[in-house]
Amino acid sequence: MKKMNWGKGLALAITIFIIGTLSMVSYFMSLDFFLVTNNHYEEGVEYQQTIDSKNRAAQLENPVLVVFDEKMEALKVVFPNELIGKAQGNINLYRPNNPELDKKIPLNVNATGTQVIPVSEMEKGKWILKIKWKMDDLDYLSEKTIVI
Repeated sequence: MKKMNWGKGLALAITIFIIGTLSMVSYFMSLDFFLVTNNHYEEGVEYQQTIDSKNRAAQLENPVLVVFDEKMEALKVVFPNELIGKAQGNINLYRPNNPELDKKIPLNVNATGTQVIPVSEMEKGKWILKIKWKMDDLDYLSEKTIVI
């Protein structure tokens, strides 16, 4: 058996490096990637309004609560009393790894300040829940990360 010299070792190392690099590039190109939203540029330009909306929602005396009800297999979004009947908006459920599963639900709060969102048919995993509402000509935004 012949001994390996430095030339053959160098050629072998370069070949392994090239094969590894090409296999990683082809693997990463085959992965699906999704943006949180398709209109990210417009949202980026108006991000100061988003920050202001989040700050207004955080400064409420009683914040909006999101509770998971295991018996009903549903999310309960509980609004404080001062928002009942005054707030108009949407609840957006974003699925970070599959935008086809995103849901937009109109805000429909009952007399007790609760909105129930059934999750039994939703895919299990991470979701981003954004509650956007308008009250007294001011925008509010509450954002929660939930795992179903």
